[in-house]
Amino acid sequence: MTNKNQLIEQFLDGELKSKGIQLFLQQKEKDLEFADEYFLRMEINNAIQDKEFIEFSNILDDKRKRFTKKSPYLMARKEVLKSWHLAAASFSLVVVAGGLWYILSNKSASTDKLVAKYYKPAHPGMQVRSAKMNTEESMKEAFSLYRENKFESALIYFNTIGNQITAKFYSGICYIELGEYDKAVKSFNYIVEDNDNLFVEQSEWYVGIIHLMNNKNDEAIAQFKKISASNSYYAEQAKDILSYIN
Repeated sequence: MTNKNQLIEQFLDGELKSKGIQLFLQQKEKDLEFADEYFLRMEINNAIQDKEFIEFSNILDDKRKRFTKKSPYLMARKEVLKSWHLAAASFSLVVVAGGLWYILSNKSASTDKLVAKYYKPAHPGMQVRSAKMNTEESMKEAFSLYRENKFESALIYFNTIGNQITAKFYSGICYIELGEYDKAVKSFNYIVEDNDNLFVEQSEWYVGIIHLMNNKNDEAIAQFKKISASNSYYAEQAKDILSYIN
């Protein structure tokens, strides 16, 4: 994580003292790229505060109470929805609490059953209003559609932004929701290879989840072994998964 990314994260999490806040504000005024990155993080915060994310947290809490004894990796972080970067954590835990728990607790489950049980089609797409929209406008529109679960439409806007890391990450999630798993893996691998951003751990995790959903156990085992041997937040969860599928 770069110092600039860390400064933005600490500011959004309310961890900065007065001097740190002054440093943040000064950096924001003089560095347009820094200011743009801060804006994008704020958009993600708004997405997390969306009602459906709150409903997700309620689902997680219910799943945790029901299944924690059988599946320790379902433990949710106490500060769920506290800060912007938990959007990814929330999504991955929903996958674990729902689809992944279904796979691991019912080993006869097929991919078709999983998709039928957990996949919800995206709403009809909308066309981009202008090809000349700048990054800020495109990101605003993308997250507005994303919050409404209009993943196909959101994807159009995310893809107009090119290789911007945040857009790349959320395009990966949209591809998951649309069942386009190969494209999702490609998006997440781009982030992992960049290796200088705040989405690396979540992206590695999603790649493993996608391999499970595609019944590619060998690839899933290799991915979760890599995660379990690292200092990733998902290391312990990866070990638990390996105990079921390895």
